[in-house]
Amino acid sequence: MKWKRWSLLYSEIERDFGFPREREYKARNILSQIIGKNFVQVDELRELMNSRVYVVGNSPGLERELNRIPENARIIAADNAAVVLYRHGLTPTIVLTDLDGEIDELLRIPSVFGIHAHGDNMDKLYYAEMFPRRFGTTQIEPLWNVYNFGGFTDGDRCVFLAAHFGAEIHLVGFDFENPTPKTGKSMELKRKKLKWAKKLIKILEKEGAKIVWEGGKK
Repeated sequence: MKWKRWSLLYSEIERDFGFPREREYKARNILSQIIGKNFVQVDELRELMNSRVYVVGNSPGLERELNRIPENARIIAADNAAVVLYRHGLTPTIVLTDLDGEIDELLRIPSVFGIHAHGDNMDKLYYAEMFPRRFGTTQIEPLWNVYNFGGFTDGDRCVFLAAHFGAEIHLVGFDFENPTPKTGKSMELKRKKLKWAKKLIKILEKEGAKIVWEGGKK
């Protein structure tokens, strides 16, 4: 999705949640400093893609849906979904995370990691330095080493990333009504974010992205 189109959508999200833009700038700039020159380039990301990509969300029913993912599939996983996959012998190609998952487990996975910066995770961004193959993402204006492919939550950011490179996107482990609980996280806020995630994916689909709903709940 083009930056101008995404910026309008994100302005709506900011108004809905009351996110202060200045914190987004601060988080993005911190991540940029941490990543420095050691990051995966866009051309490298393009080479990691395939014409068909499986995007995997961390729904409560994910384990029951793993049989929908074929052998040797290119997988983009959202945060802790990567941990579930890896425990079952599946290594994601790319993992997108805002670092509120199981960091110790994620660090064991030999994937490329997209580390997301936002106003509420500045205290965790130092973890980005621990991932050998990484790139940064932001929800606001991108920098030379911090990308913006679009997307709001880890799950729909994975979809936006795959759509950016023109892949046919197969969704597994998405449930927009029943989020997986996380310690210290408001379930009400999570459900509100998932409503936006669903809306954003539907917008992508309406605007031409080829999306196949393999599993989970629309």
